[in-house]
Amino acid sequence: MSDILENNNIMEQEYQDIFMRRVHLVGRSSMVIGLLLSFLPVIYLYFFKGYRADASSYFQVIFAVVAYGLSLWLTEPLSYYPILGSAGTYMAYLSGNVGNMRAPVAMAVQSSMKEEVTTPRGNIGTIITIAISVFVNIIILAAIIYGGTYLLKVLPQDVLDAFAYTLAALYASMITMRTVNNPKRALSYMPVTIILFYVAKNIAPLKRYTLAICIAGTILFAYLLFTKERSKLEADGK
Repeated sequence: MSDILENNNIMEQEYQDIFMRRVHLVGRSSMVIGLLLSFLPVIYLYFFKGYRADASSYFQVIFAVVAYGLSLWLTEPLSYYPILGSAGTYMAYLSGNVGNMRAPVAMAVQSSMKEEVTTPRGNIGTIITIAISVFVNIIILAAIIYGGTYLLKVLPQDVLDAFAYTLAALYASMITMRTVNNPKRALSYMPVTIILFYVAKNIAPLKRYTLAICIAGTILFAYLLFTKERSKLEADGK
């Protein structure tokens, strides 16, 4: 029994000291490479095709994009990180389809394994599942691109109209899985999120930042609950 515990401790230590360090090394390097490669089309159009504009036009576009996406850039990683973990977050944001593909499959595998991404077993399972989903996604996208025009002609209009509800159905399934796995925690957070949503929606200056307010408010509430529970455990321990 002592040998098993010792081996588990060694594996846990190697997981933290070796595996997770390499995850961050490869993940950060991949993100930097992806960032640099994203400029290739712009460089090609600017230097080789001669498509240029004045500096003010570039700054206007930059400000417009930042104004539109800043809240999402801040809130989405905070929202999905507890589901995806470190490696999953790197993979998901490099490959795309975070909310409608990577997060649902990560939640599905964690639910089937009855593990959280914070455990080594849950994290490894999440990494493998996200990697598989990337390849499956590429295959499906290739098939849709080549056969999409034909499918649009063949499928009934009712089926095409139903595609508008796909994302809502995915988010509903994610909420259901989280609620079933931990109903006490989920039900304690939901009222806070709902209240913040309706308050932000009905205050004009805050309406634009509804998503950010809901996420930040729920995270703050979770932190307060965590602090309260930790203080209680420390008091009981004494």
